[in-house]
Amino acid sequence: MTERLTKENVVRIYKKVSIITLVALGVVTITEFAIGRLTGSVGILADSYDNLSDVLSIIIVFVGLIMSEKPPDLSHPYGHYKAENIASLFVGFIIILAGAVAMWESFHKFLNPAPAEVNILSVGTILFAVAVSKGIAIYYKRVGEKTGSPSSVAESKHFDADVYLSLSPLAGLVAIYAASQIVDPISEALNFLALAQNADFYQQLLIQIGTYKMYYGYMLVDPLVGMGISLTVFWMGFNVSKNAVNVLVEKIPYPEIFEEIKKVVEEHLPVQRVAQIMARSAGRYMLIDLVLELKPDMKLKESHYVIEEVRNIIWSKFPRVGYILVETRPSEKREEEVIAFPTDEDDGIESRVCSHFGKCKNFVLVKLKDKKVVGVEKVSNPAIKSAHGKGTESAEFLYGKGINALVCKNLGKPAFYALRNLGVFIYESDERPVRELVDDYLNQKLRILHKPSSAGHSEE
Repeated sequence: MTERLTKENVVRIYKKVSIITLVALGVVTITEFAIGRLTGSVGILADSYDNLSDVLSIIIVFVGLIMSEKPPDLSHPYGHYKAENIASLFVGFIIILAGAVAMWESFHKFLNPAPAEVNILSVGTILFAVAVSKGIAIYYKRVGEKTGSPSSVAESKHFDADVYLSLSPLAGLVAIYAASQIVDPISEALNFLALAQNADFYQQLLIQIGTYKMYYGYMLVDPLVGMGISLTVFWMGFNVSKNAVNVLVEKIPYPEIFEEIKKVVEEHLPVQRVAQIMARSAGRYMLIDLVLELKPDMKLKESHYVIEEVRNIIWSKFPRVGYILVETRPSEKREEEVIAFPTDEDDGIESRVCSHFGKCKNFVLVKLKDKKVVGVEKVSNPAIKSAHGKGTESAEFLYGKGINALVCKNLGKPAFYALRNLGVFIYESDERPVRELVDDYLNQKLRILHKPSSAGHSEE
């Protein structure tokens, strides 16, 4: 990388990408709309609506980038990032409307089929749209590799998929061309035979009806392709609106990145441990709350310097992080620990750990002091009767019980990140008795679970 990756550099790169992509897609959208109307191809017309949805999304991203540069003020102490999400919500509605219009036009042509013109304009427009989509995909991939932006890499995959979407109207044109090469000769041959045999009016009418029905099957390909593209546009608009709503109601964003931030912060020597991390989305950025445990003898002025260092470390490595609130507290050695074990048995400390976390019947809570077991409690899992979110509900229940660690076999993503971000250590185990696992825990033989297990996803 030839330039230092700062938030300013990334914003500048994103602006350049947005402008170039906006111009390219804008030209494609206008061209496809005009040629689609001119040639009567609803497949090309529907693809123009798809590209219009991309144009609108890019405009919102660009507006969001400009708004995000506006500094916080008294009325907006957290900044103006969410202006992008509010605009995205309206754009989502517009895209849904565009999808509905494209669907109506495709359905109307399905009921009233007419052959689209197959010429150099229609075929050339499709190939032009394909070439632009592929070029943008390559461009986004290079930008993603340069900036380390997962969203840019994801966008490159999105435009790679658009290559096939832009190519799909070609199926309708090929069908029309095939009809002209197959049906027309058959029609001419039948008409010639009818004239040679002096066929009456009704026989000639039957030939015309049969020929039209053959044409009809080929002509349906174009509106069916248009319907498929219209559904894609509609689904895209739904996802844009859904993502905007998720941000506005502060759904946890990118839980995987929390682990990366914790790792980076805990590598900073003055930090003993990241006790808690929470985040919420705002536009293209994340707002983060951290609770750090520092050395007990650290002075207030020193802790202030540590906070500033931590902020700078995060901003330098994670350009998408905006506002960071850091709270510090002295690191204290806990005299007592509470370890939780999921189980389906009722034998207390002799119970075996079960394979499911959220679906387990009970939890065995083992209290330790001075590396000795001083208490064992069996509690029923209140989430077992829940229809959805068993893992998350179980995690919240255990945190309320004051646990310091969890020993389990499988743990899905929502419960894993909920507990980890609240400072609970998670250890991996097999289906052995709790007593044996407690001994392994005290002797530091248990392996820390660093990521969710796929087997636990279904219970969340």
